[in-house]
Amino acid sequence: MSARMRRSRFAAGVAALALLLAGCAGIPTSGSVGTEPLDLGEDGGDIVTLAESPQDGATPTQLLAGFLTAQRAPQGNYSIARLYLTDDFRAVWSPTARVLISDTPLVPETVDEDTLQLDVSVQSIVNATGNYSELERPEAQTLQYEFARNADGEWRISGAPDGTLLSSTRFERAFGAYPIYFSDPSGAFLVPDVRWFPDTASRADRIVKELLTGQSPWYAGGVLVSAFPSGTRLDGGVTISQGTATVDLAGDIASQDQSTRWRMQQQLVASLSALSEVSTVQMTVGGFPVDVGDGPHPETAPLVRTDPLGLAADGFGYLSSQAVDRIAGISAPVESLGALGVTLARGGSAAAVRSAQGAWIVSASGGDPVVVDTRAGLIDPSIDAEGYLWSAVGASADSIMAIDASGDSHALSSPNLDGAIVALDVSRDGARLLIATQGAGGPGVTIAGIVRDADGVPVALGEPLSLTVEQTPLLDATWVDASTVAALSTSGDVDLYRIGGRHESDGSVSGAVQLVGGNLADGIRVRDADGMLWRHNTSGGWQTTGIVASFLGTQQ
Repeated sequence: MSARMRRSRFAAGVAALALLLAGCAGIPTSGSVGTEPLDLGEDGGDIVTLAESPQDGATPTQLLAGFLTAQRAPQGNYSIARLYLTDDFRAVWSPTARVLISDTPLVPETVDEDTLQLDVSVQSIVNATGNYSELERPEAQTLQYEFARNADGEWRISGAPDGTLLSSTRFERAFGAYPIYFSDPSGAFLVPDVRWFPDTASRADRIVKELLTGQSPWYAGGVLVSAFPSGTRLDGGVTISQGTATVDLAGDIASQDQSTRWRMQQQLVASLSALSEVSTVQMTVGGFPVDVGDGPHPETAPLVRTDPLGLAADGFGYLSSQAVDRIAGISAPVESLGALGVTLARGGSAAAVRSAQGAWIVSASGGDPVVVDTRAGLIDPSIDAEGYLWSAVGASADSIMAIDASGDSHALSSPNLDGAIVALDVSRDGARLLIATQGAGGPGVTIAGIVRDADGVPVALGEPLSLTVEQTPLLDATWVDASTVAALSTSGDVDLYRIGGRHESDGSVSGAVQLVGGNLADGIRVRDADGMLWRHNTSGGWQTTGIVASFLGTQQ
């Protein structure tokens, strides 16, 4: 539909409503008037909403339609939407308290002479700190809007729920995903904590404010840490000029040592790098530059080799259609153990191996493989940057253990898991554990932060984050990147789930039985029941690689 036709259609709808409501001093309390669907132009293809101010003589229904439309234009702290409010209510309405995402047709119902309500089915919510949550099932909510006449006799909204209401399409156009970064306790990695903010000129301020506020609950409790001292706040805001973002702070910055100031700077650089207009960051306090010196650059997006890892007819290693690139100190013992599954540690220094006898740690530096878990029914183990092998019995959700090379085991209480564990995978930054389960209540994908002591020993799992997943039974799950995981179902469907974000389908591979991550979504490899490996093609589907493997290994 053309823009001109959309405008005509909208104008006709408004005119019809105006005729129906003409002469009404209040909101009709009987008849069909007041239950007409609101036309907000949701079929429009415009990218930016040009919100309009309230029109003289607008009825409450028309005012409500205008107010909801103006919520799609967050510029100027929702300045246009605020024009629809009474003076008193304008001062207290908080548009950023939450975002309700609903595709329900909006049909206002009359409650009394100065109140309308909308019954909506909410599918996703963004909270005040920008955390996005997909609901397991749509949630019915009733939203009430109260109206009063101002000094000029015009209707204005005197009461409304805090936050905004958007369709999924309008949310995609008005908001963006912005990772803010916190450090793992070792300082080697910066880990993204994805938030959703309106795409406005103030988004840089919002990013820094949430960074200073702290981690999402599932990354708190020592899972991730911030270099900024408690009480640090954004003072003069963030100004961007010629690629440099100047961040003016207030708080106990000057007394911090040089290493801490450097780590603060690295968090800001990583968090503001999502803005295309920012290439460098300058911290200031009271307008004076902060000397951050120099220091190590933590990793934000650990990469692995693009060749898949696995066991083929010619042995274990990095696989191509022509040969196997063997791994010194790893391939031979993996083959001699009769491996059924392998996770290779970062840099190829060690491997966690599952065989018929149990879970083994294999060191590339030599020495015999060490069996560290002989429980029956083990699933493929994982291994972290500290050298701990992570193991679990598939049939028991409360069987997760972290085991060091000497065999010392550390049992970790499972975070309210349901059913059997089908996959267990430590993130490359070592700060989080991906757990895929299948139980009576259906499939589940849980992200649990790993809490370590000062020596790097895993001592607990943090507050779990349960992702809302499709209900087809799961076969496998893997990390895709630092903020995304993929799950494989029995139907062969591959689905991508963003931690703190949305999920999407990634196509399907008939007869698929296993998947592993690589570098981003294009690095995912899927193995089918015949051992054939599949990868993404340029058209967005899947194609065979010509490689056949007994199993695929995970690269850390």
